Amino acid sequence: MNKANYTKRYGFGLVVLLVGIVLLLDNFGVIPYEVRDVIFRWPMIFVLIGLINVINREWTSALILFLIGAFFLLPTLSEHFSYHSLWRFWPVLLIIAGFGILKGRKSSGCHRIKDAGTNSTDYLDVVAVFGSSTNRIRSDNFRGGEIVAVFGGCEIYLTDAMLSPEGGTLDIVTVFGGTKLYVPRDWHVKVESSNVLGGYVDKRVGVGENIDMTRTLKIEGVNVFGGVELLSM
Repeated sequence: MNKANYTKRYGFGLVVLLVGIVLLLDNFGVIPYEVRDVIFRWPMIFVLIGLINVINREWTSALILFLIGAFFLLPTLSEHFSYHSLWRFWPVLLIIAGFGILKGRKSSGCHRIKDAGTNSTDYLDVVAVFGSSTNRIRSDNFRGGEIVAVFGGCEIYLTDAMLSPEGGTLDIVTVFGGTKLYVPRDWHVKVESSNVLGGYVDKRVGVGENIDMTRTLKIEGVNVFGGVELLSM
């Protein structure tokens, strides 16, 4: 097992262990009602997945999940807020999206790609906020990059690209958005993303016979009320 996979497995195992301890303490009545009323709310799902991402050092995804979890926990944490009044704070979602974009662009080290035509680059860096973005990539040494879709959608065509000998990693963040990723049929794709009321769907056809297992495109990131579709042409 390589170091990356070990870290992810360790992070997931640690969170499962923590949840088990909390449930055991709750069964014995050790946890005060005030604390129990917070930790057994559905927004804690965001916090738990965010904790896994922190252990895996996926800082952008963790930040987005923590902020979303805190947003929906406000009515529980303070009597001044209610779920009925949360609509006043919808711009907080834009703030969360901004944090994710700024954090991701600071750490990605990728080159900006224009939202039209065909681009020749080894790294992909696309942001779609309240809009759409379509990119066709041509590269003989594609290494990955970052895609952010917030209340928007991205279509990425990698059918004219070749993976680098070391493979590549795409960090995809979708928040109330979606990404369609077109890849060659012979690419080996491994998905290690976190999903909250969202997901990843592999809709490729004719895959399985001539896959090049020596090179892997790894998809990481987080999908919150959004998703990624993997397609072929």
